[in-house]
Amino acid sequence: MVAKLLDIAQAATTATLLMRKKSMAESATFSRDMDQSRRAIRASRERLRQRHRDDVARGWEDADPSTVVVSAFQADVFRSAFRALVRETGTPQCQWRDLAKALVHDFTGCELIETGLVDWIVSK
Repeated sequence: MVAKLLDIAQAATTATLLMRKKSMAESATFSRDMDQSRRAIRASRERLRQRHRDDVARGWEDADPSTVVVSAFQADVFRSAFRALVRETGTPQCQWRDLAKALVHDFTGCELIETGLVDWIVSK
């Protein structure tokens, strides 16, 4: 009887140790896979940033230096970025136009910005 209880206890201990070892191995594998995914995402983001920089630089080289065309999609991105920036920084409404102009200027590099675009970005 004592031998049976000892065998049962030993089997339970062995099973527990095997499960813990398997769990630790799975955790290590999961962590390694997550690290690999993070590195792949980071590399992908960097390639996209570089491609964007190259596209913007190429666009500036090809464009007439006095004018820069802003597409509807870009204008919508400006407006979304502007709204998020105002929410995050708590910029007072009296400074919104200057912030919108600075945002468009930073992206396009153009000094002259259409007032209609700024009005639309700032509008509620």
